This record gives sequence, C-alpha cells and structure tokens, in this order.
Amino acid sequence: MVRHIICLLILPAQIAQAQVNPEETIMPRPPNFISLPWHLYRHYPADFSRWNEAAVGFEGWDSVVRELDLSETCLVLMHLPETGLTPATEFGPNCPNPNELGTVEWIPRTMDVVTFRLPPLLAAARAAGLQVAHVGVYGGIYMEGPIWEKCVKEAGQAPPPDKDVIVRDADRWAKHTRDAFDLPRPENPKALPLPPGGSALPPELRPQGNDIIAQYPWQFHRLLKARGIDHVVYCGWALNWCLWFAQCGMADMERKGYMCSAIRGGCVAIENAESAVGEKNLEYAYWKTSTMFGYIFDLHEFRDALRDKAKTRPQRP
Repeated sequence: MVRHIICLLILPAQIAQAQVNPEETIMPRPPNFISLPWHLYRHYPADFSRWNEAAVGFEGWDSVVRELDLSETCLVLMHLPETGLTPATEFGPNCPNPNELGTVEWIPRTMDVVTFRLPPLLAAARAAGLQVAHVGVYGGIYMEGPIWEKCVKEAGQAPPPDKDVIVRDADRWAKHTRDAFDLPRPENPKALPLPPGGSALPPELRPQGNDIIAQYPWQFHRLLKARGIDHVVYCGWALNWCLWFAQCGMADMERKGYMCSAIRGGCVAIENAESAVGEKNLEYAYWKTSTMFGYIFDLHEFRDALRDKAKTRPQRP
C-alpha cells in the first residue's frame, strides 16, 4: 500500500517531466540596454485652414533618445536577394535571368545594401548579444543544416490550418500576374544556379551561431516568445511589400502583439515610374511603418550603439 501511494505521488511529476520539451525551456536573457535615437513621425496636428491640404500642419519627423533593451529585441533579415551579387547572377544588359532584369527594378539598390551596409550592422549585432533572425525563408542556405533543424524542432508542430476561406481562382490570379508583371515569359531561360557554396550573400548575412530561422509566422512567434522578445526590427526588401505583407512580415507579427520597427538604410522599397526618382515609395514606407507598426532606427546610429555595447560586454573565453 505504501509503495502504491508513493507511486501515485511521483507519477504526476514524471508525466510533467516527460512532456517538457528541452527546446521550450529557453530562459529570457538578462536586460541589455543601448541608448540611441528612436525616429518617429508626429502625425498631428491637422491644419484645417488648409482644408484638403490639412496634413501640411503635421509636425513630421522627429527623434527621441531612449533606451532599447536588446534582450527583448530581435534584428530581422527578410528576403535578402542573391541576384546581381556574382557573375553568375549578373545584373545589367547581359543579365542571364531576363525575368529579373525586366520586373525586379530594385536589384541595383539592394547590391549596395547587401554589400556595404548590412554586414557591419550584423557583425555589431552579434557582438552586442542582439538576437538575429532570418524569416520568410524558402529554401537554399536557410532551410538546411543544424540551425534550421534546431529551430524547426523547437517551434514544434504547425497549428491547424484556417479552413474558413474561399477557393482561390488560380486562372484569375495568373492573369493578374501577367497584367501587372508580364510574366510568365516562356521564351526566357530559367534562372541559373547559384555559385558553388550555395549562397552569394556575404558571410555576415548568412545564418550562424545562435541565429533563429523561421519560414512561417507561427514558427517565428514561438521562437521569439521562448526568448522573451516582443520587439522585432526589420531589414530587407521590399519594405512596402514583403516586409509588410509576406509571411513573418509586420502585418503577421503585429497581430501577434509584437512591435515592428525598421532600419533606415537597411531596407529597400519597390518603386514605380512615378516614384523612382527620389525613392518616394521608400520614404512613404518609412512613414507608414512608423505610424502603423513601430519606429525607425537609423542604420549608422543603431550600428554604432551596438558597437559601443560590444566594447563593454563580457567576452566568452
């Protein structure tokens, strides 16, 4: 009888222990503050003496120096391109991928961001202990190897799919794609494979160390929640397209409760014939992000604050 009672007392603990996933026991990190300007748009007050032009009364862009807790923040890389970075994916008149040359107008601008701006930012982020994430991934270097496998295991099983939807009219959407982008173009050759090594991206922009990788919003949410993170800061492209609306983008994460900010200088927007000169769509996208999702951080200010933090952070032996 005594043994039986003892077994009953131990059994609940044994069950609980068996159900604990070690990957779910990640502890939030201790506070880790940096101080830097938070850029915001003061969307007030409307000047109705100008009637239809009442917005001219808005105070506009401003900044406030505040602390940012890196332990609750994640720097997000989304949809970084391979195109145009090597001879195999050359951009220009001899581009081997005419589909890219004809419709993806932002390639020249991303070359500068990928090559010169983001690598120092990512190096500073990791040195300062800021969590780095690669999201909205769809193959290649992201969905293979130990980092990907660890994140998939930690995130667990997908939630039930939303069945309260209509059947998508594939033909109508294909026609819309052709109308907007003149695609598909069967006469064009297929995209060339990437060079040996699997990626044309600089090493700093590839997954490494304790980075996290997520393909779907539910994966990204679970990985962030386990680390006590509630503020995600985006880099990538296009800010006014994928970073807002694609999977793991701001619209998805804002609905989950996260503040979503962006790095000025680390993002590119899709421009059109009316906006290309002056990158007006990018400026609009920064305003939209700052009023609807979060804040704007200047790349150089953010990078320098991280570098200062790294100087005082204890280094691992």
